[in-house]
Amino acid sequence: MTSLVKEKGGTFSLNKSEPIHRWYSYVEGYSCCLIKEELHKLLSMNSNIKGIYDPFCGTGTTALVASCQGISSFYSESNPFMQKVIETKINGVSAISKSHTIFKLEKYLDWVPKCKVQKYGSWNGFEKFFDSKQLDGLLTIKALISDEEDQVIKDVLFIALSAIVVKVSKMTRRGDLRYATEKEYKAEDVFKCFLEKLQEIIIDIKNYGDRLKCGTVKICEDARDNQYVDAFDCVITSPPYLNGTNYIRNTKLELKLNDFISDEKELPVFHSKGIVAGINNVSKRTNIELILPIVKPYIEMLKPVSYDERIPKMVAGYFRDMDKVIEKLSISVKNGGFFTMDIGDSQFAGVHIPTHQILSEICSDYGFRLYDEEVLRQRHSKNGMILSQRLLRYRLEK
Repeated sequence: MTSLVKEKGGTFSLNKSEPIHRWYSYVEGYSCCLIKEELHKLLSMNSNIKGIYDPFCGTGTTALVASCQGISSFYSESNPFMQKVIETKINGVSAISKSHTIFKLEKYLDWVPKCKVQKYGSWNGFEKFFDSKQLDGLLTIKALISDEEDQVIKDVLFIALSAIVVKVSKMTRRGDLRYATEKEYKAEDVFKCFLEKLQEIIIDIKNYGDRLKCGTVKICEDARDNQYVDAFDCVITSPPYLNGTNYIRNTKLELKLNDFISDEKELPVFHSKGIVAGINNVSKRTNIELILPIVKPYIEMLKPVSYDERIPKMVAGYFRDMDKVIEKLSISVKNGGFFTMDIGDSQFAGVHIPTHQILSEICSDYGFRLYDEEVLRQRHSKNGMILSQRLLRYRLEK
């Protein structure tokens, strides 16, 4: 693994210059170069890998790399907007390339500049995240592309608009989504931003669309609901980190823009989906009935020092849910199959949670034998504690 891939491959930064991968930037994602190298290693150990599963698919990096390698991919993803990104970048691009309908996208390069901007003023509470000029521009373009009859073309247009929605808002994404400071904020030209992104997408489809050799299939939203048996040769994934990040709130503007929610009050519906990883996945009333024995000592250390009483519940819930995911993987992965996991450890109130070690113990219980472990980079928590990001490599012995 090159030093650049090792240093930055575990982040999304290197994807920002990669065709198709770059369409929608995802702070929590890893880069395609990391997956290409990992898949190359796995194919050197077993050249007969035909199916890859990513239980936490995010923007679809694993699935897109697999498609370009001619390997069928399968995924789970609980965020409906991210599902749309995955489907559009892989199945949508393939459909446009095969049907030669790129001209339908190109028409919008002429139509959008000619749009008469409409005045909206409000957006069911979401207007507070935008200056009026940017909101009017955003919703004017949305109204135009909403009338597109070709669903695949429409999805691509919405991904283009979604890719700029934070950029043209008063918000910024620095780990978590928050209001931009006065120095950070820039009043962007919505039409210019959209057209630049759409042009980028059109170029990528023209030049790289025919490189996608296989589609991807969603098997379920929640990886705990995976019902497949002996179906996958390989799993490459990055589970949500146990760090309190609110993965749903981080995409609330995109969820609203794509009509998955009407107002912020609907966000908690999605907090209850997927595994517990963030503080908003639990409440003071949450009762975690199953606390894994390996996790109990950490819960006892956290209880007297946690600045939020939900933290011990979040930690207990995270490993309970990951235990269920790994159990399902042990059933759906073929004997001798590979499982590569990108993960980082955590700390809360000075209590170190060795996530990688705990997950390896859980994996061992279900037959996944750790054969390699590689530290990608060091991370630093807010209190200065040194943490790490690493790749854990397992092989299943049934």
